[in-house]
Amino acid sequence: MSESQPAPEKTETGDEANDGAAAHAKPSMSPMMVLAFVVVALLGVLIVMGLRGGFGNSSLGSSDVTQLQAEANAIRSQLNRERMSMGLRPLESGSESADDIAARLKKDADTMAALATSLESMLGEKDAVITAKSSELLRSEQLRQSLAAESSRLQGELQRALVASSEVERLRREFDLLKSQRDALTEELASKGNSVASDEFDELQRRLDETLRAKDFFENRVKELEAELAKARLFASSESELMPAAVELFRSLRELENRPDSDLTTAYSGLGVKLGANVLHTLAFPTGTSALTPDDEEIIARLGGEIPEGDLMLVIGYASETGNVDSNRTLSSDRATAVAQKFSSIKRPGQLVQAVYLGQTDRFSSRIPERNQLCEIWHIRKK
Repeated sequence: MSESQPAPEKTETGDEANDGAAAHAKPSMSPMMVLAFVVVALLGVLIVMGLRGGFGNSSLGSSDVTQLQAEANAIRSQLNRERMSMGLRPLESGSESADDIAARLKKDADTMAALATSLESMLGEKDAVITAKSSELLRSEQLRQSLAAESSRLQGELQRALVASSEVERLRREFDLLKSQRDALTEELASKGNSVASDEFDELQRRLDETLRAKDFFENRVKELEAELAKARLFASSESELMPAAVELFRSLRELENRPDSDLTTAYSGLGVKLGANVLHTLAFPTGTSALTPDDEEIIARLGGEIPEGDLMLVIGYASETGNVDSNRTLSSDRATAVAQKFSSIKRPGQLVQAVYLGQTDRFSSRIPERNQLCEIWHIRKK
């Protein structure tokens, strides 16, 4: 089946009817398309008139002039309908020449095009803002969930530490009791000397050995619990647990996430002036570990000798963004605590140390994740 059909004979009344029908049949045409169509049609009229001898050529037949006038009237009617649909004033019949109409239509088209471009730009900016806000809300929700999980974990550790603290006191009392029993047995053995029977001596010796073994067990257990207590006091799980001298530095570093490298350099320099704080050293860690190497321990010992009494060493742990968020948070806290514990074991009485974490980051390298597996050792001078 062919889609071509014979063209209907063109008459003046037929053109007007067809134009009217077209206007009602295509109400969905955009204003830009209609304006473009009208401009093209007017240009076509001007070209036809020029080819026939110009607008003022007296050789044109009356039928040609009438036909051109009808076509111009039809175009003007179509244009007026479109202008009224857009809230514009309709054109008055015969008040403007074809050149003026074409110039004004072109101006209207340019205005509409500029308006469309402006609206498109505004829509693009709005979409960008919405996208940024959505990403920010998503990050905030993820942070809230991770902080809630971390809070639960730390609450559990605190409860265990409190239980351990009470157990330490109990074990100390039992240890003192065993010690007094051992001393009593020793004195009893010494007082009896050679007069003690062999069986009685063996029994006393057995009791003494049991007492010594119990003493060693309780001594080791007390040391373990004391180490756990020291770790709980050494590590700050949140800003509220930090020493006052470290709070502002921690806040400033937390706000530097997702900032350009140029901002980081400027911010780190400003912290030295504003807070009297500077990075003494950065310790790197292999993937998935918080263990210190002998070289790391030697560096910590050397740094400890450089810190005056009354100053604070703040150890901040980080992890790369590869892997699980919660696991990386725990890993960063373990790294900071390991460094702080080593310094605490060798520090002078007047020196202060505390550990805190900032979790996973790409602050130190967005292309090489391993460069974010580290601890920053900050020196905060006493004010």
